[in-house]
Amino acid sequence: WLSALESTKWLQHLSVMLKAAVLVSSAMDREGRPVLVHCSDGWDRTPQIVALAKILLDPYYRTMEGFQVLVESDWLDFGHKFGDRCGHQEKVEDQNEQCPVFLQWLDAVHQLLKQFPCLFEFNEAFLVKLVQHTYSCLYGTFLGNSPCER
Repeated sequence: WLSALESTKWLQHLSVMLKAAVLVSSAMDREGRPVLVHCSDGWDRTPQIVALAKILLDPYYRTMEGFQVLVESDWLDFGHKFGDRCGHQEKVEDQNEQCPVFLQWLDAVHQLLKQFPCLFEFNEAFLVKLVQHTYSCLYGTFLGNSPCER
């Protein structure tokens, strides 16, 4: 099981994502520098890093309300391609578009939550429920590739 996990490079992705968010946070908070985050296509790594940095920098985003605002603004309104990435689309043109980007981000939030549980208003069960509903298709929130499609 561990070798299968290692082959996915999941933990390496989490590590790189968390390090990038700490770098962004440090540059803004400690050094007072403006930061521009833009990854290759802007769809996947960009919201992961920016949303993590916001959680690190502002305790509001560690509240229930703040976390909801963060998911809505940096993922849903930003236009994350949930339909393609989660495989919700009926006619998937490219299977390579599927990638658990949002799930990776939630795992990174989970890692922060495990390290600093007293700094968060929500718990692990909340994150698990969010993952379940991301893939359950019970609600339109995480369907489609844009706010217009949702």
